Amino acid sequence: MWSSRKCCRSVLFVLFMLAQTGHAAEPAPALRVGIVPYLSPNVLMSLFAPVREHLQRELRRPVELYTAPDVRSFVKKTLSPDYDVLISSAHLSRLAQTRGGYLPEVQFSDDLYGVIFVAKQSAIRDVADLRDKKLAVTDRTILVNIAVLNALSQININESKLRLRPNINQNTALLSIAQGDNDAAIAAHFAPDQMPEQQRGELREIFRTKALPNVIVSTSPKLPVMDRTAISNAMLTLADSTEGKNFLKNSRYGGVKKIDVASMKELDIYLPETLRQLGQ
Repeated sequence: MWSSRKCCRSVLFVLFMLAQTGHAAEPAPALRVGIVPYLSPNVLMSLFAPVREHLQRELRRPVELYTAPDVRSFVKKTLSPDYDVLISSAHLSRLAQTRGGYLPEVQFSDDLYGVIFVAKQSAIRDVADLRDKKLAVTDRTILVNIAVLNALSQININESKLRLRPNINQNTALLSIAQGDNDAAIAAHFAPDQMPEQQRGELREIFRTKALPNVIVSTSPKLPVMDRTAISNAMLTLADSTEGKNFLKNSRYGGVKKIDVASMKELDIYLPETLRQLGQ
């Protein structure tokens, strides 16, 4: 009888302890990763799928990718802050840091360039030929647009001499050239790589800006320090995985490096125009 009571008490004790510690065994919530919508959502989700797979394996928790229908909606979400991890252009990452409290962690290492593309058979040979031409441009808060239009204004080709045509993202802007809807388009130097090879071959570059800082990965101030460190370390090992290598090759981002947080202040030169375009 005593043995039975002892056994029963042991079972009850084990059940009690499991009840008390059961919350520790609960799976971690999905990590919400927001990506700036510089390409169409389908292209963007496909391009960054290897990053999601890598993070899931390294962090041992689900990872969900998000974007927004346009850059302005995305910026609004980042300032909430609505994402656990933010993958965004350098100047918008600086805005998210100063206004949303995001913490910059790592940066893609290859330089970024703003480029003006025309159709391969176009009569346009240099930027002087752009006067009164239809120039496809995505959201005016995007860094390559700010840089290209500023560079054009410095050589006396201001906006009044251009016919700016809004496009939702860079791949639609480039497609509009191939389809003859626009004469030229502004995009990042790597944007054509996300197009089918035949369409990519129909484009020609006529102008390129000086090197610009590339995309930055930031973490939410709501995350525990341990989680932020784990995310940063996982991104730094992206090139060690097969899917990570494929992503870095396809995105033309080059590699991943730890960011010098002090250098973020250098991005402040882009914020006045960014805020002006945002109406702030």
